[in-house]
Amino acid sequence: MKLRKLVLMAGLIPATLGASLFAACGDDDDGGSGTGSDEDYVAAICKAGSQFAKAMDDLTKELANEEDLEKAAEKAAEPFEDFANAFAKAKPPSDLKDWHEDTSDALKKAVAGLKDGNFDALGDDLMPDPPSDEISDRLTKIADKNKDCQDADFSFGS
Repeated sequence: MKLRKLVLMAGLIPATLGASLFAACGDDDDGGSGTGSDEDYVAAICKAGSQFAKAMDDLTKELANEEDLEKAAEKAAEPFEDFANAFAKAKPPSDLKDWHEDTSDALKKAVAGLKDGNFDALGDDLMPDPPSDEISDRLTKIADKNKDCQDADFSFGS
């Protein structure tokens, strides 16, 4: 899954905070059932992505002068946790159920790492592409018409 701002922020926050240090940074009972429509799933994920993008923009400003990388990671945990929880609650279509659950688990593990002050918990492939190009294309067509997806610069593929 390509959530460009997520990847960008996940990469930029530690880099920005690192530069400022040298210069002076599971599953959910309500979701994941495999019973959702493509449109509702895309809307839920993109709404969460849009809220996440705004929260990360705000956090980047707040952390501009943070000198303690562990504290910065702990502060970053909140928007990541909000996103992870919203993602987990989204109801995927049946062909995305397993992928959705695996990605939800990975997001929750990353949040736990951030809460421990570890930016490395974000990893390189936190949100992999959906399991097939057909699914990615199908969801991206919907995302391209969704304002929240546009605001979050979000697509469902590479």
